[in-house]
Amino acid sequence: MEIVTFEKEMAAGVARCYNELVEPMPYSSPVAREAFSDFTHAQLQGCTEEEILVARDAGEVAGFVHVGVSAPPTHKWHIEGEPGVIRFLSYRRGERPVGAALLQAAEQWARERERTAVVAEYGGYMYPFYLLPLGNISEQISHVPPLFGMAGYEVPECEVFFEWRDFQPPEVSAPDADVELLCKKPQAHASGLKVSVAAVQGEEQVGEFSMLSLREDRWRPQLADWCTAGLLCVADRLQGRGIGKCLVARGLTEMRKAGLRHAMISTDWNNWRAYLFYTNFGFRFLDRTFGFRKRLTAGQ
Repeated sequence: MEIVTFEKEMAAGVARCYNELVEPMPYSSPVAREAFSDFTHAQLQGCTEEEILVARDAGEVAGFVHVGVSAPPTHKWHIEGEPGVIRFLSYRRGERPVGAALLQAAEQWARERERTAVVAEYGGYMYPFYLLPLGNISEQISHVPPLFGMAGYEVPECEVFFEWRDFQPPEVSAPDADVELLCKKPQAHASGLKVSVAAVQGEEQVGEFSMLSLREDRWRPQLADWCTAGLLCVADRLQGRGIGKCLVARGLTEMRKAGLRHAMISTDWNNWRAYLFYTNFGFRFLDRTFGFRKRLTAGQ
């Protein structure tokens, strides 16, 4: 087995390796070789330098790792310190030596660029054609997350996704607070449509819920009648008084009016309050996704 730098003639093998890996994930779509041969599909403005390292066994692509250097933080999802980035790691189940060799090669690539830390499989750095919006590496890919753990990576980022197929916005009681709900005019968004609902108390906005349609997602046409939550927040002093329920119900109602039938929402894995709120409201567990981080030491 050898680790080599990606060349365009390897695109079909890399695409096959990617498709085999993501096949068990919910709502995944296979990609053609063009996703990698035309590197602009896979490149990311959040990285200043990128490269794909490919594991070849008897001339066949056995796995690959997409590495990069994080750009200086200019967006909220950028990581401080400009670490090395492992955007994606793919190898066949049962072939741990291949995955371990690719992971070691990725870390060495980062060291050669004087990076002192690596983040891996973070949602903001993933491919635009991968899984769910801003999803990290899925728990459904059961052999990849443990490899990072065995290599000394920590899990500072764990996002849990929920779904509600054919959602029916429930009737909810008025909040136990003097607030007014204002639905902002729907806006065009890169993925389709954005709807925002604000909770206002006097002249102060004390809560907000936003949803995005996935109607224009070119990579996942099967999500054309889906929407996903972008933000839910309520001022600390007013939490537990029914404002969140009203915001979510109104947001879902507006999305239903726009023709969307299914919804997704997510939260940090240990935000138990949100976890319970979403499942009680009507959402059901869909997937758990992990982002990893490791501090690098000098040498091999």
